[in-house]
Amino acid sequence: MRFLLTIITAVSLLFVSPAFSAWHLDDSKSSLTFVSIKKGSIAENHRFKTFSATLNKKGLLSVNIALGSVDTRIPIRDSRMTEFLFEIAKFSQANFTAQINISELDNIAIGTSKRLSVSGNIDLHGQQQAIVINVLVAKLANDSMLVTTVQPVIIKAEDFALVAGINKLQALAKLPSIAYTVPVSFVLTFQQ
Repeated sequence: MRFLLTIITAVSLLFVSPAFSAWHLDDSKSSLTFVSIKKGSIAENHRFKTFSATLNKKGLLSVNIALGSVDTRIPIRDSRMTEFLFEIAKFSQANFTAQINISELDNIAIGTSKRLSVSGNIDLHGQQQAIVINVLVAKLANDSMLVTTVQPVIIKAEDFALVAGINKLQALAKLPSIAYTVPVSFVLTFQQ
């Protein structure tokens, strides 16, 4: 009987240990930014104010970005981007999903980091694309980790039916050019 109780206790501890708990984004310690280039050489930093992410105990990562929360620090540009580029009336969110090997995260010692390649899918503006993102994962504590891009993720407008929207923004702002490719970077802090 004692042996059976020991087995039951050990199994129950596995399911309540932090390694089997879901991870949730701490948005106060996270950022999602991108850079646009206009007139051939003028680069500007932008961000999304509202996004969320979860990593469940089976390793399913889900990142959701509220496209209406774009923040370029110029209100008229934000308004034009949400209306003409992202078309948030039809496509209010962008999503990234991936399957993560949880044991790789569990094997990172506290105070150390590991580079990982994450294969997943981006759903943006009604289009889906497979992508590989290279990240650095730092284990801050048993219940806290930091995930950051090793290099920016390159998003091409033509892959997501965004070229017409960029052309509209260019015409409205009377610019000679706006680049069709943008680098995206992030710093994500997850808690259990």
